[in-house]
Amino acid sequence: MPSSFRMLFDAECDKPYVIAARTDADRDSWMQALQGASIERLRLQMETLRDAIRKKTGHDPMENVEQCSATSEAPSLSSSTGQTRSKFHVGLACCNLPNDSLGRSPNPLVLVSQLTPPHYQWSKCDQTEVVEKSNSPRFAKTVCVLESKDEDTKLKFSVFDMKERMTTTMVPIGDALITQEQFLTERSLVLPLFNSSENSVGCIAIELIRSSENEAKQSYAEVEQFLFVNSLCANFQFDAIRGLLHVTELMAESRICFAVPKLLLNLWMHEEQRKIEDIENLSTFPKELEMVRQEVINLKTRLIEAYTQSSLYLDEHEGHFHKPSRDKGSRETEFVPVNLHFQRMCVTDSRPQEYIYDAITVGAFTAHAQSYKQGGLYAQLAKLEESRQSLPHRQSKSFDHESVHGVLENLHSLREEIRRQCDHLCYCANQGSGKMLKESSDLLADKSRQLFEVGELPVVCELVSSVDRMVAGDLDASKQEPAASAEAEGPAQWRWSGTKFVKTPTVEPWDVTRVNTEAALISLLAKVEEVIDVQSGEQRVAETFWLSLVSPLVINYKNNVDLVTHRACDALTLYSLMEDVSTASVAQSIQYRRDVIFSQGLTALVSGFYAIIWANIDSMAFLQQLVSIGLLVQYESLLSCHGDEMAMLEDTMVAMQDLDSVQFKFEESSREVFDHTFDPPKITGGRLRYTVHVLVPPHIFARLPKELKRGHGIRVVHVIFSIGINEQATLAETFGDVKLQELINYKSLHKLQNYFINFEEVLNLSEDDRRCVNDLMKELNMAVFAKRSKNTDILRIAAELAREMNGLRFTMCKSAKDRSSMAITLEQANILKQRHNLADFEQALNSMRSVGTRRENVAKNTNTRKYAFTSMQLLTFPKQYRPPSGTYGLGET
Repeated sequence: MPSSFRMLFDAECDKPYVIAARTDADRDSWMQALQGASIERLRLQMETLRDAIRKKTGHDPMENVEQCSATSEAPSLSSSTGQTRSKFHVGLACCNLPNDSLGRSPNPLVLVSQLTPPHYQWSKCDQTEVVEKSNSPRFAKTVCVLESKDEDTKLKFSVFDMKERMTTTMVPIGDALITQEQFLTERSLVLPLFNSSENSVGCIAIELIRSSENEAKQSYAEVEQFLFVNSLCANFQFDAIRGLLHVTELMAESRICFAVPKLLLNLWMHEEQRKIEDIENLSTFPKELEMVRQEVINLKTRLIEAYTQSSLYLDEHEGHFHKPSRDKGSRETEFVPVNLHFQRMCVTDSRPQEYIYDAITVGAFTAHAQSYKQGGLYAQLAKLEESRQSLPHRQSKSFDHESVHGVLENLHSLREEIRRQCDHLCYCANQGSGKMLKESSDLLADKSRQLFEVGELPVVCELVSSVDRMVAGDLDASKQEPAASAEAEGPAQWRWSGTKFVKTPTVEPWDVTRVNTEAALISLLAKVEEVIDVQSGEQRVAETFWLSLVSPLVINYKNNVDLVTHRACDALTLYSLMEDVSTASVAQSIQYRRDVIFSQGLTALVSGFYAIIWANIDSMAFLQQLVSIGLLVQYESLLSCHGDEMAMLEDTMVAMQDLDSVQFKFEESSREVFDHTFDPPKITGGRLRYTVHVLVPPHIFARLPKELKRGHGIRVVHVIFSIGINEQATLAETFGDVKLQELINYKSLHKLQNYFINFEEVLNLSEDDRRCVNDLMKELNMAVFAKRSKNTDILRIAAELAREMNGLRFTMCKSAKDRSSMAITLEQANILKQRHNLADFEQALNSMRSVGTRRENVAKNTNTRKYAFTSMQLLTFPKQYRPPSGTYGLGET
């Protein structure tokens, strides 16, 4: 083409633009003008002039300009950490702002700066959001200003027109100046705006408003002091159908983010060491399994070493409370959840009450540092079970590895509890207290009953009988070979003769062993009753002789308990070892991965449990709900069923199943008030059954129902609803399948329906509340079974149901910073619309996404305040999950 030239942009190097002029002279002049207008050349000229001015004046002339140009990129949020100066909040509105040279309405935003003598430079305080195409905007975000004691402090309100949000290109419209003292005196003013030519360009209305942030922090103070730290606040004023809504967003980190994983690691190291001891102490052991035994011991030893290294590394992170998404692939911190944050929205409307809505955002419970080549845990566990089912010793399909392991752990726990209770019984006898002796014997009887029930389980009876047959076979062989009499002595069994244990060459039947143990308990309890009855009668026994009467029977019973648990544990351990003949290494790898995701899940759960308890500590109805039907925990997942996210969803699904085994108990702390060195929770139990002991101050413990004071366990009901919303979800729906997503939603719907039935029975609901919850449940049922692409109605309805049933809310995606931010802000906007009559839904949604706390969440994780979306990606997103222009761009996902 004649008189033309080609132009390439760096971002579109494969897309040249051909520009033609009328003549060659015009073409050359255009090329010269464009080269002179290049950003690199202009930046070089600016730096040259900047250096010259700096040399003459001694200060940087661009410092304040750079702050202004970055306003939309770096919104200021007030922080509660280390803040001692008082603050005030300002509501802003403009009127009669001029159009630009093309007659277009501006996209205004306001930057507030402060100047306190003797300083000569303005310092940025805060900014508003951008209001699109408005000559008379009212800004939703209220700006926060630190109050100065100097009466000459000045405030400057600078209005800008945002020309292009993606590149934060904007031009100044005008400024207004006022002293801080005058503003705090007048409280509400309308100031004229003047441009650089001193021409009037409209006006700005400023109003001192009551600080909703202070009220939010007042309600939040106890929670923050106890568990959450490093909080950030953003304040808004939204129009409601009647009046204004004062809204405060609050985001904070969990103080126990690194503490809970360390507790679990110590627990698992102890459990693995005990397994090694069980394997080494097997009294009956086939010689052909010796190599397997040694391999399993070596694997468990290496596992303990890995846990020890992780625990030591977590010790080095003392004082850290947040794991950013950029570290999600770190091996050292893989037990710590990614980007765990507490999110609170406080709302004050025309009613006098303040309303609080809490949620937890966290990255998917998955092993980022490990490979996804074999899929997630759900697939890996299925493959492992298939390989175990093919083993020759698998005569009964009902004895899966997990059930055997669970019974084994239960036996160890009961044995230790019974031995402790026996020691306590002797202590009570030594004290000569009939009441204490009675209570201790009742507890001992209860724990013993649980042990006898375990001994009667089919899995225990069958496996012990198998070992007995193995021992009997060894004994028969030894009779045929007299030379092997020394070896025959090995498998001989111990039997109680009435006065002591003696070796016998015959195998005592399992039923006889159990009956002997029960008989020993009956004798002990009968002696305790006799002592108590005699003491209360006329013939009194000296209290000093109580211990001498009881202790022989206690020793007898403890020996019997040791024998019955030893035989059962031997059989179960041997069976577990036979399971590991060909799968030991794979099983160990899966167990490690499972521990990683469980640690992440439990840390998030404990953090959320503290938050919901403190928010509802004065609600007796809520506490009674915990006693009767447990705590509902609802997870909202935005993971897709494609690629690595499919494996992440599988990991998270297994984490939900494991978390069902967790219960919470309250314990009274010795300290009246907790500070930054508060007592962390205690965790007892082991894999398949955990108890989290929550230590609370005495004044909190006193408010609890009597059942919780007595140690009643609070069970947790987990439900997870998952809908993929990104481009990978589009691929899964188009070319793959979403069967896993559907399975998760079906199972969670069934669990939620069961909880709903109990909820209706336990709580005394009004007719309106009952109708509301029933309608939501019907809507959710229809939404789950509706075959719709990216049916986010499921997530919305499930979240509403969880709040109606006093549940704990979680939102998660891969890293909990981009899609989770869209989801949590959408939920907050929906709450404002449905419960507080919000007038402008889109304004509220875009304001919270552009200048709310979630932009700061992105910055904490990636060091940039742009959501990691591209324009092409967002075309596949549901419309309500798309961020406003200028808040997203290429970044770390």
